[in-house]
Amino acid sequence: MSDAPGPDQAGPQTQLPDPPRPPLPPTAPERGGPRARLLGIAGLVLTVLFLPAGLVLSIAALVTGVRSRKRARRVLAPAPGAVAGIVLAVISLVLALSQITLYAIAWDDLNGYVTCRESALTIDDKKTCQDEYLPRIEHRFHLPKGSLRQDPSWP
Repeated sequence: MSDAPGPDQAGPQTQLPDPPRPPLPPTAPERGGPRARLLGIAGLVLTVLFLPAGLVLSIAALVTGVRSRKRARRVLAPAPGAVAGIVLAVISLVLALSQITLYAIAWDDLNGYVTCRESALTIDDKKTCQDEYLPRIEHRFHLPKGSLRQDPSWP
C-alpha cells in the first residue's frame, strides 16, 4: 500500500490565505471634506473674478464643511479637508462682503464714472469724466486729493 490518500480519504490540507478585502468606500464625512475644500478654493478664486458665483460657491463650501464635520463627529470618522473648506469659505465670504460694501458705498459715483467713460468719444471727454468723478470718489473714501490720478491701474 502506498501512503498517498485515495479519493475517499482526506490528506494533508493546506489552508489558503483569505483573499484581501477591497477597501471600504469612503463614508459621508470623508467625501464631504474634499468637496468642501474644492468648493472653498473655487469660491475664493471666483470671488475675486466674478463675485456672484464666488459668493454662491463660498456659501456651499461653508455648508458642506460644517455638515461634514458634524457627521464626522457623530460617527467618529475623519473628515479630511472639511476645516480647510470652512476656512477658505470664511475668507471668501469676508472678501465678498467687503466688496459688496464698497460697491454699496460708492455705487453712484462709480456708476456715473463708468457711464461717462463709455459715452466719451474723445480724450478730452475722458479727461472731463476724470475731473468730475475722481474727486468725488477720493472724497467718499477719504483719500488724498489726486491719489487716484497717480495710480496707473485706474482707467
